[in-house]
Amino acid sequence: MINKSRLTDIISFIESSFQALIFDLDGTLTDSNPAHLKAWTQACKHFGLAYPRKQFYYFAGLPSIDIAEEIIRMHHKENMISPKALSDRKEETFDLLQDMVKPVPQTFSIVKHFYGKLPLAIGTGRSKSSTMGTLFHLGLTKYFDVIITADDVNKHKPAPDTFLECANHMHVAPEKCLVFEDAERGIKAAANAGMEILDVRSWLAPMKL
Repeated sequence: MINKSRLTDIISFIESSFQALIFDLDGTLTDSNPAHLKAWTQACKHFGLAYPRKQFYYFAGLPSIDIAEEIIRMHHKENMISPKALSDRKEETFDLLQDMVKPVPQTFSIVKHFYGKLPLAIGTGRSKSSTMGTLFHLGLTKYFDVIITADDVNKHKPAPDTFLECANHMHVAPEKCLVFEDAERGIKAAANAGMEILDVRSWLAPMKL
C-alpha cells in the first residue's frame, strides 16, 4: 500500500510506476456518504425499520441488495420485507439526493491530471444506473474509459473480480494498476487482485454516526 500524502509525490510515483488507475466511487471519487446515509435511513423508515447507523462503514463496498438483506436479517424480517423492495426504495431515494454529492478534491485532481495520459476506470459496488447518474450529475463521465459496477460481476468486493474486470477492459496487467480506495472490502479486493493500493481515507473526514 502506498504511503504518501502529498499529491505531488503521488503523481510523481504514479508516473514512474503505473500504467492505469482504478477508482472506487463512494468515499473515494465522490463525497456521497451523507446522501447514502440519508437515503438508507429514509428507505428503512418507509418499511418500519431502523437503519443501523453504526454499521454504515461496515457495509461500505457492498451492493445495495446485499446491504438490504443484512438490514432485514438484523431485524428478523426475512419473511416480511423483500430485500429488492428495500434496495429499490433506497436507490430511488438516493437519486433524489444527488445534489448532496460532491467530488473529493484530491482524487479529482489526480483524475484531471492523468486524463488522456493513462487509462482511467471506476470499480464500484454500486449499480450501473446509480453510478451513471452520479457521474452524469457531476460531469465526470468523460474522464473514464471503463466503468465496472455491481451489475457487471458475480462476485463483489472483497473478491477481486471488480478490479480485475477493470484491468481486463483497459488491457493492462493487474500489477500495473493502482487502485484508489476508502473501504476495507475494497482494499482487500485490490490486494486480492494483485494491485497496488492507495488508501484515501485521510482525504475525507468520516461522518459522525
